[in-house]
Amino acid sequence: MVNDNDWDFFDQNGYVLIKGILQGDYLKKIQNAYDEIWEKEGPRVNQHKLLKNPTFIELIEHPPLLDQHRAIFGSQTQLLQYDLLRQDPDSKKPDRGWHRDFSFPGDYPLSVNTIIYLDHMTDERGPTYVIPGSHRGWRQVTERTRSKAMPDEVAIYAEPGDAAFINAAVWHSGGANQSDGWRRTIYPYYGHWWLKRYEWEHSLPWQCLKNASEQRLRL
Repeated sequence: MVNDNDWDFFDQNGYVLIKGILQGDYLKKIQNAYDEIWEKEGPRVNQHKLLKNPTFIELIEHPPLLDQHRAIFGSQTQLLQYDLLRQDPDSKKPDRGWHRDFSFPGDYPLSVNTIIYLDHMTDERGPTYVIPGSHRGWRQVTERTRSKAMPDEVAIYAEPGDAAFINAAVWHSGGANQSDGWRRTIYPYYGHWWLKRYEWEHSLPWQCLKNASEQRLRL
C-alpha cells in the first residue's frame, strides 16, 4: 500500500524507509534464492544474471515494491539496473563512500535507488547513511570528504524485508560490515522510461521475456 505520508517525507528528505516490503515465507524465499545465486554467480551479480532467475524476475513486479515506484513515475516506470551486493564479515572497506547516483537540475527524482535489506542493519553491520535534503543542492562530494562521517548524516536501521527508497541525487553511503555475519542487499533501480538503461549495450536475458506480462514488458 502506498502511504502519502511516506512520500511527503521522501519529497522533503530525498529518502524513505518502508517497512515489510518482503514478509514471511516470501522473504525467506528471496533470502534463499539470494544465497543460491550468489554462490553460483557471485561476486558480481547484475541484471543480466538476475533476470535469468524466476524468483528475481518475479520480484521486479512484486506489488509492494513496484507500487511505490509507480507513485513517483506512474506509467513511465522502468527498471534501469538490478544488482545484488554482499559484504562479508569484518570488512576492510572505508567507513563511508559518499556519492550521488545521478545529478540533474531540479529536485524532482529522475530515478530512485531501492535497497532491499535481507539482514538486520545495525551499527556493526554498517547501515546505509544519507544526508537528508542533499538532493536539493549542488554541493559535490570531494576526495577529502568522501570517506568521512558527516555531522548531518542519518543512518537507516532496517530489518530484513524493509526497503529504502533513495532519490538518486541524494548523498548516500553504505557502511562497513564489522559484524560476524553477511550484509546482504538487493538493488532494484527504477526511473523514467526515457532514461537509458544501465548496461544497455547487452541484450536482456530471454528468460525475463518468456511468457512476460504486459507490465513486465513495459519495465
